[in-house]
Amino acid sequence: MKTWMRMSGIGGLALVVLLAAGCDHHKPGPTASDASSGAVTQDDSSLTGLPPGSNNSSTSYPRAKLVSLPTPTPTSVIESVPVKEDASMAAANPPSEPSPTPEPTPAETEVASTPPMAAPSPTPAESDGDMPRLEASAAHPTVAATPAPVSEEDQEQVVVLQTSLGTMVIELDDKAAPKTCENFRKLVSDGFYNHTTFHRVIPHFIIQGGDPNSRGTDRSSFGQGGPGYTLPAEISLGHNSGAVAMARLPDSVNPKRESNGSQFYICLVPCPTLDDQYTVFGHVIKGMDVAAKIGEQPRDERDNPLQRVEMQANLEPKKKALTDSGD
Repeated sequence: MKTWMRMSGIGGLALVVLLAAGCDHHKPGPTASDASSGAVTQDDSSLTGLPPGSNNSSTSYPRAKLVSLPTPTPTSVIESVPVKEDASMAAANPPSEPSPTPEPTPAETEVASTPPMAAPSPTPAESDGDMPRLEASAAHPTVAATPAPVSEEDQEQVVVLQTSLGTMVIELDDKAAPKTCENFRKLVSDGFYNHTTFHRVIPHFIIQGGDPNSRGTDRSSFGQGGPGYTLPAEISLGHNSGAVAMARLPDSVNPKRESNGSQFYICLVPCPTLDDQYTVFGHVIKGMDVAAKIGEQPRDERDNPLQRVEMQANLEPKKKALTDSGD
């Protein structure tokens, strides 16, 4: 009996050992679904940051596979998808630096086939009869460039108009019409007005000149020329006696009231009916008697003087110009 019990005890111990071995044999391994999902079996230490075995657990279980993402560098930026800007977007988001001026297209350089430019018409109180409207050149591309800064020396300069009937001195008003004054000053410096005429005169109203067509002999073309562009309106000053202003096309074809690039007129008397319609950019400060003489010259049915009254325009220091003219 004792011998059987000892053998039973040994057999039972062996049975326990065999059972324990069988448990390890039947532990479940990774399934096909785990492999297809990319799951891997890893120790807790890879997730906790502790060395292997320090978590006191030998349990292994499926974990999601860790994916390494690229670390952005300090200079990395998110690039936006290029968008083609239209005119409204460009106006709302102006560039930080000025864009180069595009070359004019053929359409921009052609003179539009429009009626002659209109400028002031005399009222019964301002003239000796009904007169046709003042003519000037057809529309041209508008000068949009910002005028160059005017130096102190330039601000002290005046425009001297010499004619066969005498000399007139014009002082420009850069504060009231900076772009117009800059353009007028440049044309004078370039000799643009030399040998042009006062091609339209109306007694007790205005005298007008500055058309390059008037250098020729075709009187029918006088009042329809210009430098090839128009100027933006700078309307602020009134038309008192001696006011110098720019001619322009009528409102029907020129709603922005842009000025002709070169043709100008001088008021022989106060003309308040012209206020708020034309760009006044200067005043005659010497020689209004000369302007009156020009306005009284015999003229044809188009108010063009029968005898040419040419001008020569120059820039001179104000003090010298007034002294030379007898003031």
